Amino acid sequence: MFDLLPYQPYWDSRLDQFVKEQSVNGTFLQTRQFLNYHPKERFKEATFALEKSGTIAAYFPGNVTVENSFVSHQGSTFGGPVFNKAFYKASRVLEILKQADEYFTEHYKSVRLKLTPQLFSKESPDLIEYAMEHLGYKRNTELSAYTPLTAGDPLDSCDKECRRIFRQSEKSNVTYRAFENAEDFETFYKFLEISKAKHNAKPVHTLEELYDLQKRLNSDLDKKYRPIERIRFRGIWVEGRYVAGMMLFAFTETNSIHAQYIAPDDSFKEFQPTTCLYVNALREAARQSFQNFSWGISTENGGEFLNENLFRFKESLGAKASVNVTYTKEF
Repeated sequence: MFDLLPYQPYWDSRLDQFVKEQSVNGTFLQTRQFLNYHPKERFKEATFALEKSGTIAAYFPGNVTVENSFVSHQGSTFGGPVFNKAFYKASRVLEILKQADEYFTEHYKSVRLKLTPQLFSKESPDLIEYAMEHLGYKRNTELSAYTPLTAGDPLDSCDKECRRIFRQSEKSNVTYRAFENAEDFETFYKFLEISKAKHNAKPVHTLEELYDLQKRLNSDLDKKYRPIERIRFRGIWVEGRYVAGMMLFAFTETNSIHAQYIAPDDSFKEFQPTTCLYVNALREAARQSFQNFSWGISTENGGEFLNENLFRFKESLGAKASVNVTYTKEF
């Protein structure tokens, strides 16, 4: 048996050290450094950990919904469970998840766990998936995509039409760079709101939260004492005019980078700005020795519907299919 420890704020540094240094499938998205950017009243905290002899064996970042369901923390793209590499053995994983399942059964009406995708894990999630199904959880998938960056110029992996569109953009005086000032961020956010409004949605983050995230996530140093740029903002300009911008998450532990937001100025007609921006981002990632460029999901309503046009566009940029896996169970 493991000791079950409900989350306490004074744990934050310990949990973050566990995720960053001791886990097989933890990312900065499960750290309190990231999750704590949310106002305390936004989610009802339900996070807990399982501990053995003073060592965290597994960490379950989560919150409870009004329906009394435990869900992988809704403040993150995916939540867990996050396993200690020393406990990532078949018998241990089964033991840990069985005890967690008993806890869920006793306290909640249902549970939904969204696993860290293999693309961002140091170890395969197969052990977790086997154990979840063995315990009677229902598996659900969303179709995602990624472009491998290990074969020379990423443009060569794009299809013929994509290469044609990009070559057209090269005839213009395009500048690709990181955001440099408040005006860059404000312009990006204005077009992000316009883009989301077309789908009757709003950005998940406010502009102030993006500033906060950049400060939080880019504060750590690597082994050579250089800042780790986990959240990145890139854009293209033509003769000083903003054309398109994007926000990316860099998962340096697994050499993968993920496109989170894109915000083009659709009134720009000289060339297709989204393709130009993405190819530049792919090339930058390849130069920096990233191995995979993640595009995120192309499905809606929990994976029920595939946006075929969106997925086809990603395929034009050399993308391959992958899945994001969620496990659910009702009690």
